Amino acid sequence: MTKDKKVKQDKPVLEAVPMPPIPQQVVPPAVKVELVERLVDADKSVLDLAKARRETALEKAKTALAQSEVSELAYNNVILQLAIRYHLVDGDIINDDGSIKRKQ
Repeated sequence: MTKDKKVKQDKPVLEAVPMPPIPQQVVPPAVKVELVERLVDADKSVLDLAKARRETALEKAKTALAQSEVSELAYNNVILQLAIRYHLVDGDIINDDGSIKRKQ
C-alpha cells in the first residue's frame, strides 16, 4: 500500500496592491459662448443696397473730379495757345466778348 499524499491546495492569497493616486478633477477654464445676432433678410438687403449706392456715388464723384481736372487742363491749354497766338503777356485780359485788354 502506498500512501497517497494528499496535496493541499493553497487558497489564493489576496495581496493589497497600492492604488494609483486618484487624479484630481481639473476644472477647464470657462468657455465664452457668444450668441450671434443676425439681421433679417429684408434689413440685410436694405443695408447692402445703401452700401452699393454709397459706393456708386463715390465712384461718380471720383469720375466728376477727374473730368473737372481734364476740363481745367484743356482750358489752360487753350489760354496758352491764345497767349502765344496773340502775344499776350501777364496781366492782359481776354473779355467774355472776345476783346483783349492789354496791360498798360
